[in-house]
Amino acid sequence: MQQLFLEIHSYWRWVVLVAGVGATVLSLLAATGSRPWDALADRFAFFFPLALDIQVLVGIILWLIEERWAGDAILSYLHPLAMLVAVGLAHAGRSASEKASGSVERGRKALIFFVASIMVVLVAIPLYSWPV
Repeated sequence: MQQLFLEIHSYWRWVVLVAGVGATVLSLLAATGSRPWDALADRFAFFFPLALDIQVLVGIILWLIEERWAGDAILSYLHPLAMLVAVGLAHAGRSASEKASGSVERGRKALIFFVASIMVVLVAIPLYSWPV
């Protein structure tokens, strides 16, 4: 069971990365006026926080199964807390983009929060977990 959740958590990170990059690029294009905020941008702005939600849920289950609170401080506390912050930022970006009026404003609001969310995710991943 533990191995299954570890594999899901490992593979789902790529879905989170693609959704995050897609949402950020579409937000950037809308913020610069190069592309309107359309249904595709809205879908990516919806799916990025959703993908993070699923990743965090699997991570919490894994944290409980592996009893991570008793181990390494980075994986025990820093990584989970930072990922919760990243999820909050992604949801804030989605919410801010829904409340804004006009394509450029929607893109700007989403871009700020989505970039911040992706930066928190990248900083919170332990170096030994990077696939490089």
